[in-house]
Formats: sequence, structure tokens, C-alpha cells
Amino acid sequence: MTIRAIIVDDEAPARLEMRYLLEKVDDIEVLGEAGSADEALKLMNAICYDIAFLDIDMPGMSGLDMVEQMEKLDCRPAVIFTTAYGQFAVKAFELDVADYLLKPIAEDRLNKAIARVKKRLKKWDGKAPVKSKDAASKSMLLDRIPVTRQSKTFLLCPAEIYFIESHGEYTVVESEKGRFVSSLRLKDFEARLSPRSFFRSHRSFVVNLDHVSEMTTLYGGLYMLKIKDPGSSEVPVSRRQTKRLKHLLGM
Repeated sequence: MTIRAIIVDDEAPARLEMRYLLEKVDDIEVLGEAGSADEALKLMNAICYDIAFLDIDMPGMSGLDMVEQMEKLDCRPAVIFTTAYGQFAVKAFELDVADYLLKPIAEDRLNKAIARVKKRLKKWDGKAPVKSKDAASKSMLLDRIPVTRQSKTFLLCPAEIYFIESHGEYTVVESEKGRFVSSLRLKDFEARLSPRSFFRSHRSFVVNLDHVSEMTTLYGGLYMLKIKDPGSSEVPVSRRQTKRLKHLLGM
């Protein structure tokens, strides 16, 4: 299966570097280049690309704005952002992109990102999706979670997360690397994290069951989950979710 690619970057040397890296990757054919979002959208209306390597900080329409405009395309390619700025990661993953690569791009990270797109394309029978934002969201589990702390963006591995707690308009992620904030909602985490490990125990909590050490039975048959974190945190299980938890654990 040959993957049809387009490179979108306002800097010609950056486009040249990306083309050079892609020439080393099997089954990738660069069918187009664009120096602006407007130019790229015109090409995408004419050609059905499978993947777009897209810069974010461009004059005029940014890469983030362009992704939103791509929802209008009959054939929407998977998007891999290629940028020198890490602060856009949270917003980027909210747009259901396939990956977020920081420049200078390492070949192993590029190969991993392309492998993720190939896996997604196999589920779509080798064809780029049609108006597929929902399908893309359902078909991709994240192997990194964008979170922020002190105005800096970090990418956490899901295995490092203890639990996630809703605080209205934002969520707090407790992890092995400390406490972080995310603009993703709990339902977004549910959709993007493996259901084998992550469980919506309560309307305000998603917990990583791999980090649960004890289950305490409360009055009325409810449970409290004790977490294997430095503070021995406790996460409640709502009455509605108790039965589902028992089923997951074979109780």
C-alpha cells in the first residue's frame, strides 16, 4: 500500500528536509507540497491524500485552523503536525491528529508516527476517510497524553498516569511525574485511553487500574480504590459503576 503524502510548511528548507526524511520511508509517496494553508487546501480538494505533514506556525491561516477547515473536505487525510513549538500540543490532540512531532524531527519518531497512520489506514481498507473525525477518534488510542504545568507542555505515557480528576472546564492528571493540568475532558480521555487499564470509576474520575493496590468496601456495597502513588490517594467508585468494575475484575 502506497501512502500519498503532502508536506505543508511556509519554509522551503523545512519542506526539503521533510521530503528527504520521507524518501527513506518505504511506501510513502510525496504527491504535493504547499507553502501555506490556503494553497494546501486547494491541493487537498483536487487530490485525495492519505497523510498531511503540517506545520503549525504559518503566516495567515495556522496549521491548527487548517485542520478545522479540513473537516469540510470530501477526503480528509490523517494529520501529523511538524513544529518547533511544544505549547500547541494540547490543542493539537483535541483535533484528533495522528501525531505531534517536534523539529528537528528524529527518524525513529517519524517512523513511529507513520506506522500509526498505516495502522489506521488498514482499518479504513487503505483509503483516506470521508469526513472521518469521529472515526479517527474511535480508531486511535494515544500513546502520549499532552498535559501542562507552569505554562510548559509535557507528553505523558498513559502507563505513568495514576488517575485523572475532573475540575469543570479542565482536568487534573496525577502521574508518576507529578500533577499536571489538561484541557481534555474525562470523556476525551475515555475515548483515547485503553479500556483494559483505564476505568471511569465516577463522574469525576478516570483511574488507571494498573496502579490500584486495594479495594475497600464501603457502606451500601460501594468501593473506594487505593492508588499506589506517593500519597496513597483514594478514588471513589460510584454506585452506577460498581457492577461494571466487578465485571471487569471477574468478581
